[in-house]
Amino acid sequence: MRGAKAKREDGVPRKITHPVRFAKDEYEELRFKANQSQLSISEFIRKAAINKQIRFPQPPPQINREIYRELSAIGVNLNQLVKAMNTANKAGTLLSVDADAIASQVKELTRLNKQTQLQLLGCGDDSQDTEK
Repeated sequence: MRGAKAKREDGVPRKITHPVRFAKDEYEELRFKANQSQLSISEFIRKAAINKQIRFPQPPPQINREIYRELSAIGVNLNQLVKAMNTANKAGTLLSVDADAIASQVKELTRLNKQTQLQLLGCGDDSQDTEK
């Protein structure tokens, strides 16, 4: 009686399949929930997917995008500054500043810059370490 299951209650045939992969524990949980609801796994997935309310994140405000671009430019400038200092240091050029201290501060500013950028786009979390 396979043909009867391949149609909706209104007689519309279900001809489209879409493979989905599960980890073993996910599949066991899915199977358990389908059994508990007295549905086949396919029917359970269909009902869960179609009837489930999905929340779509709101896009970040335009001002956040503008600040993100500005922070990106600052980050590029900071990286260029550190690269120039390292090049001068390796070439033996005397610098009148503590290059290691400045490099450390620039590294921290870069990390905070990246963290702020992600937060502005709604992608970051205060507790995340965004350092590479």
